[in-house]
Amino acid sequence: MRPVLRAAALALLAAAPAGATAAVTETGRQRLYEVHQPAATSLLQALNQATPVRGESGQVFFGYTEWQLHWKYRYRRQADGVCKLTAVDVTLDVTTTLPEFKTGTAQGRAEFERFLPALVEHEEGHRRIGQETARDIDAALSGLEPMASCALLEAEIARLGSDHLERSRRANKHYDETTRHGCTQGACVNR
Repeated sequence: MRPVLRAAALALLAAAPAGATAAVTETGRQRLYEVHQPAATSLLQALNQATPVRGESGQVFFGYTEWQLHWKYRYRRQADGVCKLTAVDVTLDVTTTLPEFKTGTAQGRAEFERFLPALVEHEEGHRRIGQETARDIDAALSGLEPMASCALLEAEIARLGSDHLERSRRANKHYDETTRHGCTQGACVNR
């Protein structure tokens, strides 16, 4: 299986009087774990045994998308003491963990081939939440007006970043609740 994530998006905004140059970069990788289905074992049993993904309460998941956002910025203190952002760089790092069917029954392979695209689509939904959050943070920071001091500017940057990350945490949780961790999208194996 080839990596599904290896995109880099770069958006440079011209320096405007109130804004800063900005860039959003996305990197990604895929981790695969092997699934071996012995003849007397169901696909569900084989996936449960193979997956390295466990929730906080020990719940088993067959796929997982983790993303991290990092932002860097530069600012300039003007002669009048006002502090203005001059550059913003936002990076989204995405890692998706997915199963790879290695050995098993023909029925298990057929079931896996129906299940995997739905699981990939579900995990892509988590990735899209990360992408949206990265764009939102980039836009919020790039649009910051100059402030009376650099300490105030830094505090506002921290507050905005924290607020956007909290919203994305809630969005990921809501997405899993409404899709029942992908089951409504076909990403469940029942036997």
